[in-house]
Amino acid sequence: MTSYPEIESELNRKRILQEVESIRLEKKATQGNTLLDKKLALLGRWMIASGERLRRRHQALQEAGSSKLSKAQA
Repeated sequence: MTSYPEIESELNRKRILQEVESIRLEKKATQGNTLLDKKLALLGRWMIASGERLRRRHQALQEAGSSKLSKAQA
C-alpha cells in the first residue's frame, strides 16, 4: 500500500480541528449563559451518569446469570 504523508497529515490536522471544535462546543454547552442552560446541562450529566450505572448493573446481572447457567450445565 502506498503511503502519502501529505494526505495523512492533512487528514490528521482536520481530525484534530474537529476534536478541538467538539471540546469547545461541549465546554460552551456546560457553562451556559442562563439558569435554564445550566439546569439542562446538570440534568444531562445526571441522565448520562444514571444510564452508565444502569448499564453496569445490567451487565453484572447478565454475567452472574451466565455463570450460574454454565455451572448448572457442568
